[in-house]
Amino acid sequence: MPFSRRAAIAAAVVPRRFWFRFALRASRWQGRVVGALGQNGRLTESLMRDHWFHELTSHGPFDIPMRIHGRDMLERHLSRGPVFYCALHLAMSEMPLRCVLDMGYPVPVPVAANGRTLDGEFCPVIGTRASIPALSAGPYALARMRTLLQKGTSIACLADRNYMDAEFNSNPMRLAGRMGVPVLFALGAMGTDGVVDVTFEEAPHLYCKTEAEIEENLNALREKRNGILRLLDALPPQPETLRQTVPVLTSSPDETADSGVA
Repeated sequence: MPFSRRAAIAAAVVPRRFWFRFALRASRWQGRVVGALGQNGRLTESLMRDHWFHELTSHGPFDIPMRIHGRDMLERHLSRGPVFYCALHLAMSEMPLRCVLDMGYPVPVPVAANGRTLDGEFCPVIGTRASIPALSAGPYALARMRTLLQKGTSIACLADRNYMDAEFNSNPMRLAGRMGVPVLFALGAMGTDGVVDVTFEEAPHLYCKTEAEIEENLNALREKRNGILRLLDALPPQPETLRQTVPVLTSSPDETADSGVA
């Protein structure tokens, strides 16, 4: 049975107020089954939990219990202008967006793969009926990001292209640095008490003034991602030099538009 069909049945049978807890229990059970077969149960649980959240969202809104960390810092930066949020696939990447929406802060425009957008222009927010404007990753994404930042709109972007990606894209941070926009890490984690912890923190180098600072920021994100992988019993990918595969941003974002943002 297709997973979407199973989610539709669950949404029809399980009361809406229990959808979040159901997703946790269903993914935990799936992880245990995979673990019993000698494969990585913890990683399976993490990935399936996100799949359940996505599929249940298509059937209606539901509450997600959250704790926010770094609120004062976030409010301080938002009061001054746009910010650039950097997230990671394995760090419950869409939970910070839901958190920002729930708190009534200016909602950033996320850069998302086509599979996560509606008609390439809107992005659903986990557990809500809201669909917010989004940018599709790919050609001319950097130029569009620049335009939005110039207008005072914050951007949210994933640093990695998938949860095991060894290469992080440096171009978005380079763009933020050239425009003087602060870079904040936006990370989610499942607490042991069943509450989602959403953390906003300043990048080690807030304004990405040099190539060395950009690389140190990316290394900090790699270490956070690798720490998650270790907790999930998954071997961290071997780091590689970004510049071997990801073009360096030149004088204009248009010149590297084809490199995309994933």
